[in-house]
Amino acid sequence: MKQNQQTIWVIVALLIAAGIAPWVLPTYYLYLLNLILINIILALGLNVLTGNSGQISLCHSSFMAIGAYTYTLLNNHSQLPMLLCVLGAVLLASLGGVLVGYPARRLSGIYLALATLAFLSLTQILIEEFPDLTGGIRGLKIEPSEFLGWSMGNETLLFYIVAISCGFCLYITANMMRSRIGRAFDAIRTSPHAAQALGIQVAQVKLVAFTISAAYAGLAGALFSMVVGFIDPVEFGVSASLRYITFIVVGGMGSIAGSVIGAVVFTGLPEALRGIKEYGDLVYSAILLLSLIFMPNGLVGLFRARKSKPNASTAGH
Repeated sequence: MKQNQQTIWVIVALLIAAGIAPWVLPTYYLYLLNLILINIILALGLNVLTGNSGQISLCHSSFMAIGAYTYTLLNNHSQLPMLLCVLGAVLLASLGGVLVGYPARRLSGIYLALATLAFLSLTQILIEEFPDLTGGIRGLKIEPSEFLGWSMGNETLLFYIVAISCGFCLYITANMMRSRIGRAFDAIRTSPHAAQALGIQVAQVKLVAFTISAAYAGLAGALFSMVVGFIDPVEFGVSASLRYITFIVVGGMGSIAGSVIGAVVFTGLPEALRGIKEYGDLVYSAILLLSLIFMPNGLVGLFRARKSKPNASTAGH
């Protein structure tokens, strides 16, 4: 009961903080907070796929790219409302998840990693080879749009859209992990053969995991294009995919809290590394390697282990 009350108070505090953030934060820090929320959405989706169902993906930035470019093209060249443009981005990214997940149902380990890496390379080629549509390596600018008569250039409105989207994804993920499909994800990660013996359709569940994960990434891509106002292929390369994997490995695999912590830490990290920006990928790689060696369960696992030590010593007495 006490823990439930603490959870409620934490949620209330977060809602209050989110409500006042756009009124008290300078423009740059509000922009940084938007990126944190977007990366939380992205990390949640990747954790569903990798942390919960045990399927590695090196093409998560490609799903995000599909969402970002779909939203931008629909917004720039159609008269569709903003919500329909976002929905189109999510649906097309989900289709990308199906295209990768269907042939990858029978794959695992290094073979699955190589298959997803091939999809990432294909996406990059398609973006660069159709410059009249995607802008190619020059990138693509997002034209101003409106939501319910309000300009999307309004920073306060944009923040609330991103914050509500992130809160919705957190809610959906928490409920999904407690549902039958969430238990199926965990069973497949633990032992695909045992899961199949229990009557779980392993191939179909893997495909569902890819589709859901891609949908999250598509939403993150659409929101990213709104916040940044400009997209180009560099934002969605292999370095970005490795960075997203670092989010969940360091934060905590298979954990919602780990997704949040990893996104917060690594979105803010570039600020700390601004003086050595050219070594950013090296720092990310070093942190990932050290985490795998010394914190295999991530920061969340480390916190839980330390929290349980006093209880263990007390039980011994």
